[in-house]
Amino acid sequence: MSVENALKLLGVGDGASFDDILRAKNSIVASCKDDQEAIARVEAAYDMLLMESLTRRRAGKVANSSIRYADVKPVNSQASSMPQWLQAAVKNVPVSVETPSTANLGVQAGVYGAMMAFTFVSGSTSSPGVYSGADVPGLILATGFGASLYFLTKKNMKLGKAALITAGGLVVGAVVGSAVENWLQVDIVPFFGIHSPAVIVSEFILFTQFLVSLYLR
Repeated sequence: MSVENALKLLGVGDGASFDDILRAKNSIVASCKDDQEAIARVEAAYDMLLMESLTRRRAGKVANSSIRYADVKPVNSQASSMPQWLQAAVKNVPVSVETPSTANLGVQAGVYGAMMAFTFVSGSTSSPGVYSGADVPGLILATGFGASLYFLTKKNMKLGKAALITAGGLVVGAVVGSAVENWLQVDIVPFFGIHSPAVIVSEFILFTQFLVSLYLR
């Protein structure tokens, strides 16, 4: 069977995506029911188009990113770590990147640097205090969240948009921080005196909050 005959049998055009080809094949097979000969021809046409597309991919002739290998579902990206409602909300919020002024860079670096330093000290100190190792980072994170909202709204950004951007930065920082902490396992082997996993995660969250509030608008 030629490629032209396979295209004609399935009723698709040249360069059709695998979704279209697979949909056409399933539709025709469903309509054929017990006609095994017709089903065999459809399957042969489908295999022909599959092999043709794979040959084109190897030759670098297929640039359409919508074409995927048949029956293979796309793998979810790292962004799936975000809650679905947050992904949908962030996608609908127009976000741009700007170059911060030297003054803003200095102020925000000082604010977040102080919070990160205090978080580090709270996690590495061995003397007991009013707050436990997990409570101090939590208090600082709340302060960092508020600072991010303040710096973003100073750019004439609406509070709702600022809150969504800040929440997105928090989630990204938490995901990256958790991955690093799982690798370090500071609760087993302390890292520079830090023995609380919450401190490691908090440091990454504060850093992403710093970047988000400084560069996004």
